[in-house]
Amino acid sequence: MSRTSKTESTPSGAGASRAPLQLKMNFSGENPLAEALKTGKFVLLVEQNAPGLAQPFDAAMALASGIARRIADLPHVSGLVATDRLRSEDSHDPVDTATLLADTSGKPCVMILSGKGANRDRFRDCLARAASHNLRNLLPVTGDRSDKHDPFKRTATGRPVPYPGGYFDSVDSLRLIRGATTGQVFVGAGVNPFKYNAPDQYLQYYKMLRKLAVGADFFMTHAGWDMKKFQELQWFLQMREVQAPVIARLMLLNTDDIQRIHEGLFPGVHVSRLFAAALQRESNFNANQCLASQLHRLGLQAAGCRLMGYSGVNFIGIRDVKTLDMVLGKVEESLKQYQTWSEWVAAWNEYHNFMEFTPVSGGFYAFTNLLDPEKQYYDAATCAMAGHPWPEPRSGDRWRSCALRLLLRPGVPEWVTSPARFLACGNCPAGKDCAFRHAEFLCPRDCPKGLATGACGGSTPDGTCEFGHAPCFFHRVLAVAAARGELDSLETGLATGE
Repeated sequence: MSRTSKTESTPSGAGASRAPLQLKMNFSGENPLAEALKTGKFVLLVEQNAPGLAQPFDAAMALASGIARRIADLPHVSGLVATDRLRSEDSHDPVDTATLLADTSGKPCVMILSGKGANRDRFRDCLARAASHNLRNLLPVTGDRSDKHDPFKRTATGRPVPYPGGYFDSVDSLRLIRGATTGQVFVGAGVNPFKYNAPDQYLQYYKMLRKLAVGADFFMTHAGWDMKKFQELQWFLQMREVQAPVIARLMLLNTDDIQRIHEGLFPGVHVSRLFAAALQRESNFNANQCLASQLHRLGLQAAGCRLMGYSGVNFIGIRDVKTLDMVLGKVEESLKQYQTWSEWVAAWNEYHNFMEFTPVSGGFYAFTNLLDPEKQYYDAATCAMAGHPWPEPRSGDRWRSCALRLLLRPGVPEWVTSPARFLACGNCPAGKDCAFRHAEFLCPRDCPKGLATGACGGSTPDGTCEFGHAPCFFHRVLAVAAARGELDSLETGLATGE
């Protein structure tokens, strides 16, 4: 893969968030990963984390560099994925990480860009440097709660205290990338299908569709083990006739991971008590037996995802070359072994003794007949949707939304709109009409991350915000939209630069 510089501009130093970009960053040349996904090849990716600043970069990347060198010799591995600020903002630069992995492997590297503690200027800078290194596969995410953001601080009105570093919403970053780049840039977006109440799950799917509308080329899921949820996402996309490729993230756990999985080691990843107990039993054997159990499960997951219609899988948790070879060997074996849907369903259920993977009692699934050996793909005539009552909006939210919708409509004089914005949101950036509109005219300051265009993926299985103070703010947004019969407003595209 060519690594010659293609930069034609550097990021503007403009500080205003709505300032137009004067020049575009050019990404050019062939993109093997994009071509593989577009032509239907089932891709295998391996994810490596950008290391923390506590270690020098080269030393911290030694193991990842070894994995990249091994991947250079493996034609069936399509590329790598480089994370950004996964557990802390104090991490090495994602462009440096992705460049090293791509140069060492000679293969594409998907560069994840986190909005945690970030703003437009950081994204513009990363985009300019990515263009100079010809990194053309990007995946912006909002990011989990910053370790520097105190979840317990509240304002006098009870709202969460905004984090000074901010959170740059993934929808906004997608629009920025689309508006700031030219050429063959291939942009992905995240989606979390592992939600177990109806509002949370549909908020994820609505935001996914909004990301598609503003320019996402492909999707990558959160990690999880509930194969019903993996199939639910595929059926939802098939029902909505969405053709974008989807890559499933699959996690390999070692014994230390199993011991700490309930400690928030993996943001947004939750497991049922039954599955946690099964993992604990597996870890009680020696390390080799435990690894064998994880490898078998990982192989089954990869084979199941391919049969469901996923375009590839991204493996996380691989920390050395020996483990990489074992993972790829087991996955290749499973892909060859399981060629039909019915035999795969039987093998998955037999290995897990028909275990339920939902982490909460009565967990929600959008369809009623998932993992049925007779139903591989979505069929409107036979794949039944599950019933789900929407939450009722608070009376204050209902009236506030109606009033601001009228007061802030086009053509209303500024002497009316200005005090209306101030009374609703005070003197804060959320007072812009566009931010109100995306959130059904509720104030995005009620979201600890200040998000306006949709929910992040960090809520707990019962729908509680990852900050732990209340249900996700977007439950209120969804309730207002449902009461007005305007759920489609939660998935519509937003203009670039809006």
